[in-house]
Amino acid sequence: MTSPTKHFFDIDLQHGVLPVSKAASSLASMIRRSAQNQRPVVITQKGKPTAVLLSIELFDTLRARVAAASKPAAEPQEG
Repeated sequence: MTSPTKHFFDIDLQHGVLPVSKAASSLASMIRRSAQNQRPVVITQKGKPTAVLLSIELFDTLRARVAAASKPAAEPQEG
């Protein structure tokens, strides 16, 4: 199985970017595609990226990484 973050920044510009009007009518299929591909889907509004849809697995992985990076580094022990 591939890592959920392996392709995090790999956005399929042909199929992974949708205007909000189309996203609203195809949300269920976008969720399935994002979960299957483990890649985010960029949603645009008036031609500009405004939101990102990603699988819960990728979201949880990113949250865990942020939490780990936010912890203070351990103090070196003397001795």
